[in-house]
Amino acid sequence: MRCLTAAASLLLSVLTFIIPVANGQPSPVASCFSCPDTDVGLNILLSFTVPDIITGAFTCVYLESGVCSYDSVTGVLVSLVIDNPLCAGAAINVCRARREERRAKALPRSPKPPSPAAYVPKPRVMQTRKTLREEKARSRRGSSA
Repeated sequence: MRCLTAAASLLLSVLTFIIPVANGQPSPVASCFSCPDTDVGLNILLSFTVPDIITGAFTCVYLESGVCSYDSVTGVLVSLVIDNPLCAGAAINVCRARREERRAKALPRSPKPPSPAAYVPKPRVMQTRKTLREEKARSRRGSSA
C-alpha cells in the first residue's frame, strides 16, 4: 500500500513538471508575443510567466534546455539570467496571426453607394418636384379652408 502511494505521488509530481500550466492571472502589460511551443532542440514548453512590469520580459521554461527570456514589446530574446543556446531567436507574434485569421474569416464588403450630392441635378426632374410641391401645398390650403 505504501509503495502504491509513493508511486502515485511520484507520478503526480513528475506530471506537474511535464504538463504545461497556464498562469491564471491576466497580464498587466499588453503583449502580442508568446513562447514558442518548442525550442531549437525540440524541447517542449513546460510553463511561462506573464510579462514583468519592471523589465517587460517574460520567461519560457523548456523541458531539458532550461529558461529563455523574451522582451514582451519586441519579442526579441533577452539573455539576462542564462545564455541558453537552444532558445529560439524570437517569440511568436500572436497578434499578427489573430489579425490575419480574422481578415480571412471576414465577409467581403459591398461597395458604398454614391452619395446623393454626387449626382448632377437634372432641370426637368427639379421642375417636376417643384410643381408637385406647389400642388401639394395648394391642396392643403384648399382642404383646410
